[in-house]
Order: sequence, then C-alpha cells, then structure tokens
Amino acid sequence: MVRHRFLVSAFVGSNPTTPARIVMLNNVFLSLNHCGFAFGKRKIFDDISLSIHRDDKTALVGKNGVGKTTLFNIISDKIKIDSGELWTNPSINIGYLNQREIFEEKISTLDFLRNHVDESDNIDFLIKKLCKGLKIDDSKTLEKLSGGMKRKLNLASVLIKDPDLLLLDEPTNHLDLESIEWLETFLVNEFKGSFLVISHNRSFLKKVTNKVFWIDRSKIRVSPKGFANFNEWSNSLIEQEKREIDNKKKVILRETEWLSKGVTARRKRNVRRKENFYNFKEDFENQRRDFLKSISKVKINYEENQTNTPNLLVNFFNVKKKFKVFGQEKVILKNFNYKFMKGEKIGIVGKNGSGKSTFLNLVVNKNTLDEGNIKIRKNVSISFFDQSGAQFNNNKSIKENLIPGGGDYLYVGEKKTHICGYLKNFLFDPKKIDYRVGLLSGGEKNRLLLAKILADPKEILILDEPTNDLDIETIDILIDFLKVYDGGVMVASHDKDFLEQVVEKYLFLDGNGNHKISLDWKTFSNQKINNVDQTTKQVEKNKNYKTENIEKTINRVLKKIEKKELKLSELTTSLEKHEFKNTRNSDEYNTLIQSIKETQEDLFFLEKEWRELEEKSMDIEGSK
Repeated sequence: MVRHRFLVSAFVGSNPTTPARIVMLNNVFLSLNHCGFAFGKRKIFDDISLSIHRDDKTALVGKNGVGKTTLFNIISDKIKIDSGELWTNPSINIGYLNQREIFEEKISTLDFLRNHVDESDNIDFLIKKLCKGLKIDDSKTLEKLSGGMKRKLNLASVLIKDPDLLLLDEPTNHLDLESIEWLETFLVNEFKGSFLVISHNRSFLKKVTNKVFWIDRSKIRVSPKGFANFNEWSNSLIEQEKREIDNKKKVILRETEWLSKGVTARRKRNVRRKENFYNFKEDFENQRRDFLKSISKVKINYEENQTNTPNLLVNFFNVKKKFKVFGQEKVILKNFNYKFMKGEKIGIVGKNGSGKSTFLNLVVNKNTLDEGNIKIRKNVSISFFDQSGAQFNNNKSIKENLIPGGGDYLYVGEKKTHICGYLKNFLFDPKKIDYRVGLLSGGEKNRLLLAKILADPKEILILDEPTNDLDIETIDILIDFLKVYDGGVMVASHDKDFLEQVVEKYLFLDGNGNHKISLDWKTFSNQKINNVDQTTKQVEKNKNYKTENIEKTINRVLKKIEKKELKLSELTTSLEKHEFKNTRNSDEYNTLIQSIKETQEDLFFLEKEWRELEEKSMDIEGSK
C-alpha cells in the first residue's frame, strides 16, 4: 500500500499545534519511509527510509544505474513508489534541474526567465543579477544560444523560482570553470534552502555538501558529514562488511565440519540445525556475491606501446580557425604554433563557447582549419572520445557497435578477448550485449565509448568532456589509465579534480582567438589571456631550410639504413648457420659478433638522424 500525504496533522500526530512539533515540522522538508520501487523484475529500492531537513546540503552518490535520477523523480512526484510512504512538507516548493533541457520558444532569455516566475516589482533586477552571475546574455533569443549557454539558462530558470528544496542532477555538466565557481559560491553563501545534488565532480561536492546519501545495492546509507569525508566513511563501512562476511565464513566452515562427521543423536534438533545452516549459507553467498559486485571497478588492462613511436606527434603551424555566427565572424584560434610530443598530457580549458571542442576536432579533421597547417606524424593514429556520441549507431546493438565485422571476439591490445568478458570490466551485464545503444543512458554510452577506445588506444588520445555522466568509480579508473598511458593526450574538461590528476599543462582559450599555455589552471581565472607563441623563433629558423635539400638528405639516409639493415640480417643469418667450436677463443666468432655490434650502432645513429630530419621537414611543410 502506498500513501502520499500532504496533511500536517498526519505527520505530527494528534496534536499538531504543539510548538515543538511545529518547529520539527518546519525543519523537515521531506521523508521517505520503507519505500520500495522496481522496474519490472529489477529492484531499484528495497525498504529504504530517509529524510531531508532544513539546511541539508546533500550529495547523492552511487554507481551508474543504481537509481539516483529515479530517486529524484520519486521526490518530485514524477513517478509513484510501489510500497511505503512519501511525505512532502506542504509549505515547501521543489525545484528540479534535470539533464535534458528543451528550448523551443523563439523569445529572448529575459522573457524566458520572466515566464518561469510570478510577476513582481523587482523580478527583472533578480533576473539581471542571476544572468550576470552565470554570464548569460539576456538579450539573445533562445535559438542563438550554445549548448553550454542553454545549460546555464536551464539552471537559472530553476534558481529564479527560489525553491525551498533544490534537486540538482549533474549541475556542473557543460558549465565552464568560472560558472562552476559561481555556483559553488551561490549554494554555500546565498541559497537559503536545502538541496540534493548528483554530480561526478568531487571538487564541487566537497565544497558544497554537508551530508551524503549513498545508494548501494537497493539501499541508502546516510553519512551526517559532507562529501569531503565520503572516502573515509564509505571505506569504513566496506571494511566492516568484510569483517562480517569473514565471520560468517568461519561459521560456515565450522558447520560444514560438523556435517561431515554425520548427524546421529537428537535427530530433530540436528535436522533443524541443518536447515538453518543451508539458509545461512545461501544468505551468505548472496551477500558475498552482491558485496563483491558492489566494490568491483572498471578494469583497464594497458600494455605500453613497445614500438618506436616518434617523439613529435603533431606540429601546429600558424593555425587559425573562425566561424560565421549569425552573420558575424568569430575567431576562436589564431597564430597558434605548438609541437605536441609523445607522453604529453595537456588540458584544453576555457569558457563555454571558447572553442575547446572545435580545437580538438581540428586535430581529428585538420581539413577544417582556415589558415596554417597541422601536420600529424606518419603512422600515428588518433582515438577520439567525442561527447556528441556520433561514433555509435543507436539503432545497432552494443555488440554490433563494438565488433562491426561480427563475431564474439575483439582485440584488446594484441590479445584476442571475448566481448562478454571485456564488457564485464566496464560493468556491463553480458546478457545485455544485444541491447540497442539508443536505449542506454548517457553514462552507459560514455562507458561503452571508453571500452571501444581503450580496447586499442592509439598513439594520441583526444578526449572531449570524458567525465560527463560517468560515475566517480569509473572516473577513478580512467585517471589511473591516463597516468600510465605513454601516448599523447589532449583533454577538454571542466572537472578541476580530474584535470589536476591527469594533465601536466594547460592550453587556455579565451574565445577571441587568443591562447596561453601554462602549468597551472589558475592562470586562466587570474590573468587575461594574451597570445604567447613560444615556437615562433624556432619556426622562423626552420624556414631557412630548403625543402629539396632536406628531402635529398632523408632519401640518402634511408638508403644507408636499408643497407645496414640488410647487412645486419646477413650477419645474423651467418651466426645462426655456423657452429663454432670453443666459441670464446674463435677469431671468426669474435669478428662476427663485433661486426654485428658495429652495424647495430651505425643503424641506431642513422635512425636518429632520420628522425631529426623528418622533424625538420615537418616544420618546413607547416610553414608553407
């Protein structure tokens, strides 16, 4: 039986006018008691209870698919629980920021926000203040807004209502660093109500929360402290359950030993003891299985590339990119010169609309640039994590997207692996490999794209907002992978915690064509960006080379390399064919070994010379 009560007296009892009870009522915004909810046969919540009080600033955490957004829909009364009781304080109003905003009206952002609140004398002042804080141009019409700006507008449309209880589903997704900092300050210092927030951004959660709801195995665990204490608290619960499971295992071993001796005396009592044991064992096995599943993490097995990948991967020379935006020219990059090297991990940072995704797409499709040149080294390939999801066919299954050629196996590095075993590493149920990709959640699609890319990571990884919609556990594994990955990484992200753990330097774009390279992301918020071209002098110097002379020299060196490789092959074959007696004193043997060593040394220096000449050649081609 489900009860949804809005009567004050039903909550406080038979004497609702008692001052103490009224105070308690005013401090309780919402409560769920013994709630149960399922999608078909899949149980989402099992007998959960929780309450939200005044001034609660709560992080809602848990792995993808555990029911975080479902809980929001229950609280906002968009879906009904199967059992239990939901009570909502009748004196509060709830604001809900979801992940999917739809803007169809062809009106200004100012009028759009006016339509979301009741008329009042100072409403325009409040709207202007909010737009100023979020850097929203209130004069633009909705169809002229970028995706990031629409996300800000959606947030503003919720905040302008001044809700008592705020439900925030991934509020930092697609917000730039400046807007995230503004939101942090607003929630901590200005917002007077309570909120419940789903977010993968640990830095954000640590700053704004004082409580945690952790959804784990259809239950909700509550921490009275904020997310800053979450790791310590959750690890203590995990260790406590481990001890409980170990103690149960000892009981099972003891009872199993008793059973092995046979059951004779007091037959009825022994039969009951056997039944209790089998029930206990079944409960133990279920708990142990669910526990191991709950603490499992995505596993990414990576073997360093053993091939001689060149040090210089990408050479940018005088790159310029511009757009026509509603009849006006917008330059997002100009006079950009940079050498992107093997092992380099660089974060692309800037405000919404500054051109971060455009920059990454230039590397993937260099033909779209307007001026200059982007030279990618021969035999160097790119793996691209694209937030648009364009790399998947939504009408095809997970299996068809991952193995387009058919079959049940894919190569993970050089190892042939069954698709079910591989996808289990990314927390996918093997039974669902025939599900259409279009049915997956945003987080599941991102995990699948990671699985596709990391099965065979190329020499360059291009990652466009890879942490959006991922759970915190999966982000941790991605961080661990990127720390050991020996290729080059370019990543655009607004997640400061993620960037600080992964990248070594930052490329800041201001949206007006200017850029700056720094080792510290704080440079972005503390200084105005001016063009800094550290490679111009080197490029000008390289212009003095004559292309035809370089090409001739390269061809000459390549011929020498070819001859040395042939000689080394002949010497090695000769060593394998001959049987030397008393090899230590054999002059023929020692001469052959010495020749092999000398040939290998010559080959090493010739290849080094060839790589240096190729880099010079790339500089010259880029300057054309």
